[in-house]
Amino acid sequence: MRATAKPGGPPSPPVRPSPRATRPARGASYFLREGMQGFRRNGLMSLAAAIITMVTLVALGMALVIASTLDHIARSVERRVEVVVYLHDGLHARAVDDLRARLLELPGVTGATYVSKSEALAEFQQAFKGAVDLQGLLSHNPLPASFVAAVDQPARLQAVARAASAFPQVERASYGTEAVDRLLGVTRVVRVGGAIVAGLLALVAMIIIVSTVRLTVFARRTEIEVMRLVGATAWFIRWPLVVEGALTGAVGAFAAVLLVAGMYAWLVVGAGASLPFLPLPSAVQVALTLTWKLLLWGVFIGTGGSLLAVRRYLSL
Repeated sequence: MRATAKPGGPPSPPVRPSPRATRPARGASYFLREGMQGFRRNGLMSLAAAIITMVTLVALGMALVIASTLDHIARSVERRVEVVVYLHDGLHARAVDDLRARLLELPGVTGATYVSKSEALAEFQQAFKGAVDLQGLLSHNPLPASFVAAVDQPARLQAVARAASAFPQVERASYGTEAVDRLLGVTRVVRVGGAIVAGLLALVAMIIIVSTVRLTVFARRTEIEVMRLVGATAWFIRWPLVVEGALTGAVGAFAAVLLVAGMYAWLVVGAGASLPFLPLPSAVQVALTLTWKLLLWGVFIGTGGSLLAVRRYLSL
């Protein structure tokens, strides 16, 4: 800043920014630079800690992907609020019309669409995208005719299916709630089991990170003693080590995201060819969800391990 002179007096000295104004920025860059240098300096130990973190988060990521995929399929089935009413073979048109009228009288039924035997076979082949030609393999159509009864809310599915099954024209009635309940049950088991396995592996990863940071502290013990003698605060010494642990966790998490997302994309391609009717979430959607979750867990594991090592070893 330029000096300004008062009328009749000497020019005033230039105004310089206070050192405290730039200290936070310099401190942040110093912590980041020292943490990255510590990560490179430790070499194999940092790599071992990152690999253990990656293995931990791969297990957690696979559990998250399986649980979210099952949940997505269950929600897709649940959104189809309808009851499929399968008819006996050989019904006359009058019996079919009578059944339609009786279905529409049931509480909660908003519509009833008739699906003939030939339409059912065509829909079945369409679900497999023409991969199988059942008409050429079978001498007769084994699929029954049916009514698809639309219901206004999922809570009424069971009552509508039970009432429709009692009609004499009906062979049986089914709805998607049974499949949804089973899928949600499996989803809960996968989430709990994945959380237990990931928790145990996270403990192992944290132990490795603690050992890595302890080696760093031991190697820099003289420098740390000098810093403490000249008045460096406890957190000024801690922060580079915390950054090093967070960087270790982030590297392991990024590698885990690449592995899990790549495996899921490969499985989606295979499932799309063999099971085209299965409603699976897209690979991009899964990758985006995994990225922030696993990175958050990786940084948490690395930061927690560093803080634990500094607290127990330095006794600051």
